[in-house]
Amino acid sequence: MLGKRKSMCEIFASQAQDSYEPITRNIRLNGQSTSIRLERSFWAIIDAMAEEEGVSTPTFLSTLHSEVLEIHGEAKNFTSLLRCSCVKKMQLITLNPNSNLLVLSAETNQKLKNFFP
Repeated sequence: MLGKRKSMCEIFASQAQDSYEPITRNIRLNGQSTSIRLERSFWAIIDAMAEEEGVSTPTFLSTLHSEVLEIHGEAKNFTSLLRCSCVKKMQLITLNPNSNLLVLSAETNQKLKNFFP
């Protein structure tokens, strides 16, 4: 007999609480000081995306912010854009798991594995 399958709510509810702990980072976006508050899991993905681009997280965020301003004229809710960017990144990986979309250092790989086993 196969083991009992976890319900969807149980899968979500049983995740480590530190994965959704809010973390505030003070950064400079294109020369302006600001703070961004995101859950630890989102920061792990953003750090991985920055590493993949070969830049620091603040540089990655500044570049993204600049591109949003160029395309849309304003960044209405940059924090929400960051969360949606993380979801988009995970969708790209899920849709094409054999692609080389995420080449990371061992340290970043371990951080992601803590949140996405």
